[in-house]
Amino acid sequence: MNNQLKKLVADFGGTHLRIGLSKGLEINKISKIRYDNEASSIQLISNYINDFEDIDQIRICAAGPIENDKIEITNSNLVISKKEISEFSKIDDVVIFNDAEAACNYLPVIKKESYKTVNYGKSLNNNFAYIALGTGLGVSGVQKLKNKSVVFSGEGGYCHIPYTENDTISRDVINIIQEDYPRISSERLISGPGLSLIFKALCLLKDYKSNLSSEEIVLNAVKNKKGFEYDACKILFELLGKFSASIALVYGARGGVFLSGGLLERLLPILPNDLLLKNFLINGRMQEYVDNIPLHIINDDLVSLKGCAAYQE
Repeated sequence: MNNQLKKLVADFGGTHLRIGLSKGLEINKISKIRYDNEASSIQLISNYINDFEDIDQIRICAAGPIENDKIEITNSNLVISKKEISEFSKIDDVVIFNDAEAACNYLPVIKKESYKTVNYGKSLNNNFAYIALGTGLGVSGVQKLKNKSVVFSGEGGYCHIPYTENDTISRDVINIIQEDYPRISSERLISGPGLSLIFKALCLLKDYKSNLSSEEIVLNAVKNKKGFEYDACKILFELLGKFSASIALVYGARGGVFLSGGLLERLLPILPNDLLLKNFLINGRMQEYVDNIPLHIINDDLVSLKGCAAYQE
């Protein structure tokens, strides 16, 4: 990594932009900006910096898949275009990433104070998986080979929702949602909008009328652990644990699975400590395999931004 090159780094989430300037892994002048659905990426960047004379590189990640050097942000109208950013800034060295892919650039060098461990497994290889829970459900993996990291980016959030046991409230909720969505992806439920769907289905089951946003559901769950809002959060965590085990198996992530995201951070303090873990630790033929996989929760909301800074071609 050339630590002398000055980079503009930016992370466009579903609702917030995090942006700063970096040399090497150090990021300075960080701003966090909330934007609406009609925002322009160029306008947001130019509001932060209007003089690109001292910038050598631009590294930008966003919550969505890359198609034709563009990212249409999940659950938003905002589009990130590599060509438009390059032309606007007059900088040729522009790279765009999916936000989960960007975070994986940082995992091989992540500091211990940036995460806490839920499952103290024994790290048996240098494969790592990353799952980001927020407005969407981001998934990527990284393999560390000597001094080089190879990131595997995909759309794991669109995998089918994990299996839940029969004769449970979780199964009843999924059956209701399936009436409107015959093929339920993991992101459909394991996300902010998914939490609202789960809550709505719970209300239908109990013949109770209510329609709340994910933010309102979390706020109510914090205040009352006996309400449907709290039950909805528990179901989301159950699904997240099962999903994490599946992703660990897909990537062979015996080095560890890292979970991240603003929604996760807000829910973690109010839910039972073992709820996530007991759903991660599967039964059956691969039980011992998964038992030994470390499971970590990242408490650093700049992980994708730091991944942009850490990226090496």
